[in-house]
Amino acid sequence: MTTVARPDLKALIADKAALRRILEEQDACSGFVPDPAATPQRARELMLADGIRPEDNEFSREIVQSREEE
Repeated sequence: MTTVARPDLKALIADKAALRRILEEQDACSGFVPDPAATPQRARELMLADGIRPEDNEFSREIVQSREEE
């Protein structure tokens, strides 16, 4: 009978404080400033104002097309 060694679960758990610190450093280096007022509804409004029509499904169409190419 063969036994399979299981991975140490502690190795799979990320230190969230360290990860958050790294991401904040990356944001600062790239000049990214999060907008606390950003919401999905506001994103939809901006897209509509730019002339993107939701019924065209432009974003999902590209995803589907890339999957079909595989």
